[in-house]
Amino acid sequence: MTDAAKRAWLTIDDAPAQDFALRVDELEARGIRAIWFCLGELLEQYPEQAEYAVRNGHILGNHSYNHPAFSQISLDEAREQIERTERLLDEIYRRAGVPRPAKLFRFPFLNDGGDEKRDALQTLLREMGFEPPGFSGITYEWWKRNGHHERIDVACTYDTWDWKLREGSEMLPELLARMDEHEPGHGRGLNEAPGSNEVIMMHAWIPLEAFRLLLDKLQTKPLRFEPPLG
Repeated sequence: MTDAAKRAWLTIDDAPAQDFALRVDELEARGIRAIWFCLGELLEQYPEQAEYAVRNGHILGNHSYNHPAFSQISLDEAREQIERTERLLDEIYRRAGVPRPAKLFRFPFLNDGGDEKRDALQTLLREMGFEPPGFSGITYEWWKRNGHHERIDVACTYDTWDWKLREGSEMLPELLARMDEHEPGHGRGLNEAPGSNEVIMMHAWIPLEAFRLLLDKLQTKPLRFEPPLG
């Protein structure tokens, strides 16, 4: 990709997974390192896989313990969801022998608590020591309008919609075709350079072949993937 390419950061939710190391290796072969937002219940099942990602220079973030919608739980329950996963993440980094470089958080479903809880949850994240990742050069008007430039949780500028693969692998051609579209209504310019930098969201549980094909498609775009922290 040329120097004119936009900077991009890859974020991947619902990690780790049974074949997690294969996904880490796939990214390593492409020269991409990601932020993997982890569920505590999966860290308990696959701790060695998570340690493998850490030792290979990827970053693990907090995605709650078991993926509730934060608008549907109390602040006390939210704290417990986050703290329970934090204890597991700290242990993963300790066992991997790698200092934890940042405390990052993404809400399940990107559900930030809604108007009722949004401010209180942002305060909670700050109190717990979470920090924004420092992604720079995101210039979409809607990003600022929604306050993402000031928030602690990690949002995204582009959702691959790979979560629709829960409906079946027959959705993959539609998802790949969608990535070639321009989306002026949403302000997303994945296919445009120069333009705003991008934070891209995928999921760790999708079939490995789909994971590879989506990465292939992303690498045809005017993007230059950056290290995990901006």
